[in-house]
Amino acid sequence: MKQTGSGRTISVTIDNLNSDGQGVARSGRDIYFVPGALPGETVTARLLQRSKKIWHTRLVSIENASEDRVTPACPHYQRCGGCDLQHMNYAAQVAFKQARVERELQRQKVPVESWVEPITGPEWHYRRKARIGVRFSKEQQQNFVGFRESGSKHITDIDHCAVLPDNPALDWAQWRDLIGELNAASLITQIEPVIADNALLFLLRVLKPLQDDDINRLSAQFSAWAEASDRPLQLWIRTEKGAAPEAIWPASELEPIWHDVEGLKLQIRPDDFIQVNRTVNRSMVAQALNWLNPADDEHIWDLFAGHGNFSMPLAERSRHVTAIEGQASMTASLSAQAEKLALPLQAICADLAADGTLSALPAPDAVLLDPPRAGAAAVMPELIRRRVARVLYVSCDAATLARDLSVLTAAGYKVVNAGIMDMFPQTHHVETMVMLEYRGK
Repeated sequence: MKQTGSGRTISVTIDNLNSDGQGVARSGRDIYFVPGALPGETVTARLLQRSKKIWHTRLVSIENASEDRVTPACPHYQRCGGCDLQHMNYAAQVAFKQARVERELQRQKVPVESWVEPITGPEWHYRRKARIGVRFSKEQQQNFVGFRESGSKHITDIDHCAVLPDNPALDWAQWRDLIGELNAASLITQIEPVIADNALLFLLRVLKPLQDDDINRLSAQFSAWAEASDRPLQLWIRTEKGAAPEAIWPASELEPIWHDVEGLKLQIRPDDFIQVNRTVNRSMVAQALNWLNPADDEHIWDLFAGHGNFSMPLAERSRHVTAIEGQASMTASLSAQAEKLALPLQAICADLAADGTLSALPAPDAVLLDPPRAGAAAVMPELIRRRVARVLYVSCDAATLARDLSVLTAAGYKVVNAGIMDMFPQTHHVETMVMLEYRGK
């Protein structure tokens, strides 16, 4: 049963950080989570609600600041939920993420003898894809454009986002004014910028098709932005009913958008998933290829292949790459992309959360897997049954990674390389890469 704090405040000293980057303090049997607090700090926190032994709180004041504390660079930081570690200097952010992953693996008794240096990139202006929320208030008769507030469904207005690149079309104050002039002001729910290597694309999610007047207003604004932009602009719309994205601007035939990975121009669609940090992604793929070191005649599986971020560079080095992905549209895109790049890659659409999905495929010499946050529990039995010689696991969730690795190490696999990758500076999120070899029980 949850208990409210009735607005009471408490002074506590922060011991460490939890997995979400919140300060953790202890008093008696109670534990306090204090967002925005750092280890070693004594703070005043307002009690919000209690669940079992944990009090969730709001930071009120800092009585003595940590040497790792910095002034957040973004004026929207206190309300916007897009970032949660801007109050911590960057070196401390990376150290926290390293310790977090090590802690999760230790909990699952996964031995790691040594770690490579973390892969890092720019601290700011790194993000090349985002989802900007749009909400129309009937009461105030105005639109709010920005990210959701921390711990809330409300959208907080932002003018510029410090983790997105600088570009005149990424001015959310102008977007707010623009949307307010549209007949469809209450029908736009989301703006998704995609910063490809050759263009800046915007995908608007709308409840109904736009009227011609609105398309003309949008086109006029994009023409103005395009004159000052450092790259070509594109505007697409997609209805909430799941229709395919439709190109709106410019009126001429649009160039396919792409990003460069290992010298390959990988084509992406407006709604494709891509790794949001271009610099870190390039280093990540290079490290994966180095660790996996595929031979020309080896059979390689790329599980949860996406649009081919790993598959295509692997297929340049091995003649037998099988890319397995759960979405039929993505699988078709993989096949088309491999054909265009003249790469020997077989794309298969299969549900990797189901048992027995991989049982009919030829045995692989090595496997690369990059699953979603839920991990790859259903894949583990097949890898163990096959005794795959080398397994490279790329993870965006330390807890499910540790769970899956505990299964592999218990079955005779040994971690030979491990390292974190800071794909999302200024947030608590962390990516991890682990290389395993089968050594037998």
